[in-house]
Amino acid sequence: MSSLLATVIDSSRARPLLLIGLAIALYVAPLVGGGEYHLFVATQMAAYVLVAIGLNLLNGYGGQVSLGHGALVAIGAYAVALAMVDHHWSFWPAALLAMAAASAVGALMALPAFRLSTWYFALITLGFAEVVGGLLTEWRELTHGFAGVVGIPKPVLFGHALTSADLYWLALSLVILAIAGVANLLRSRFGRALVAVRDNPVAATASGVSQVRIKMLAFVASAAMAGLAGALFAVQKTVVTPDDFTADFSIFFLLMVVLGGAGRLWGPVVGAVVFFLVPELLSALQSWRMLIYGVALLLLMLYAPHGLVGAVDLGWKRLRARLGLSNIPPAPRLDAGQASIQPVNGVALSVRDVEKRFGGVAALAGVSLDVAAGTTHAIVGPNGSGKTTLLNMISGFYPVDRGDIRIDGRSVIGLSPHRIARNGVGRTFQTPRMMPELSVLDNTLLGAFPAERQGVAAAALRLPLARREQAASLGDAMRYLDFVGLGDRAMEPAGELPHGQQRLAEIARALVGRPRLLLLDEPAAGLSLAELDRLAELVTAIGRLGTTIVIVEHHLELVANICSSVTVLERGAVLASGTPAEVFSHDAVIAAYMGSQTRVAGAAP
Repeated sequence: MSSLLATVIDSSRARPLLLIGLAIALYVAPLVGGGEYHLFVATQMAAYVLVAIGLNLLNGYGGQVSLGHGALVAIGAYAVALAMVDHHWSFWPAALLAMAAASAVGALMALPAFRLSTWYFALITLGFAEVVGGLLTEWRELTHGFAGVVGIPKPVLFGHALTSADLYWLALSLVILAIAGVANLLRSRFGRALVAVRDNPVAATASGVSQVRIKMLAFVASAAMAGLAGALFAVQKTVVTPDDFTADFSIFFLLMVVLGGAGRLWGPVVGAVVFFLVPELLSALQSWRMLIYGVALLLLMLYAPHGLVGAVDLGWKRLRARLGLSNIPPAPRLDAGQASIQPVNGVALSVRDVEKRFGGVAALAGVSLDVAAGTTHAIVGPNGSGKTTLLNMISGFYPVDRGDIRIDGRSVIGLSPHRIARNGVGRTFQTPRMMPELSVLDNTLLGAFPAERQGVAAAALRLPLARREQAASLGDAMRYLDFVGLGDRAMEPAGELPHGQQRLAEIARALVGRPRLLLLDEPAAGLSLAELDRLAELVTAIGRLGTTIVIVEHHLELVANICSSVTVLERGAVLASGTPAEVFSHDAVIAAYMGSQTRVAGAAP
């Protein structure tokens, strides 16, 4: 019996068949039974699910808490109501107007998110919802005041006015399309970038992701779905009033997402079903309802902090483990004919008289260095000498106070870090910047963000261009994981890798973007002797591909073995520069860092 159960659970076809069967059942339900009331509730629930799907994209995957989505639904509902009643529009262009209006307002709501922390932003969105509620009441010339808009007609399609069952099918179809579109988006470069901005914005920026654009994308997409849901809400009720859109309305959607499971694709659906079914089940316990809600939420926080879907996912993994099944899916396979890594054309780096001050402290004072294209250059020095500061200035994370930095002959002064990354500069960090809950493969695929060109619509609809680019990026990511020795761990969560392998995964992520200049910040820190040997072989192999490498490192013997030139920094200034043999036999370097009687292996006597 257990082997049969294991076979069923391990079947990759079981879930799609289950979802198809559920969709067919939902479409057939009105034909089998159910009166007008049940159709009304089901259609309203579908509209709410549509809002929650968009809010889950913004909150669950994007990490931005919005308490103003009820206001966006109100804008969509009033846009349709006023267009159809006052201006006699058809529902279909009015629904597009609702989405456009909600998207425009959502874009305005997004602006504070670029400068405020999550909870300050949440308070602003709550205030925005209150302002919209006030406008619905006071702007009588437009919104009809307290009376609202009455007599909203049903949508008409090919001369046929949609019935309650037709509206239900329309709402259900839109929900299915929204789930499919969001699922496709999350599997694309936009989904990985959104999660990266939430979990590790520095890694996202270093991979060429514009945080501003990704956050704006999430807000606009979420607002568009809220506006569309508002359009359905209006034509279903045939009347909209300010009382329909209180502040509690916005909080209701956030609770749906949290209850179902924020950051889980099916979380909004489960949360909506629970919120709609529980009141029906508790109708006989009206006086005890709030107490039951409170106890249920407390138990949820204690035992299912990731929501109901998160709890089910955890239980599913435990069941598979108990049956001897792996929770790690197999890694994608590469065609033998596509398993080669193509060389790149490295670029020259020139740093001239660069200065950087933090308050009254001079981190860098007139630093200059030159790195020839296709070579490996090391920057060494004691802690606090300005090595990482220099890397941060080359990659754009710190602005340059004075001086110039040129990559391939072009100045990068004033460019944002994501723009510099897109111009062929990859980098790693002292502490590996990984998204721990994503797989090693997904972390690596983030580095391919600048190389892909498909737009949001192509990714959501999985058009041929998007499929081709995603397949190419997947192949590149697996090749570079094999290159660094992590191909067999591609599908494991990145947070479960040991420290040394996380460093290798970060290097693979940087390489997927095919950088012409690679900045490595202390890649040997914390590695064992065996891992140090592997790192030396890896850096040498990367150099053979033609990539220009700048490495900040404390392991001087490693530097002497793999680098063609070295710059030594002391207190923010250049102490010595040249080949490893020249630098490590320099009297000032020996006296300052290694003692007067010590020389590095490989240095000239």
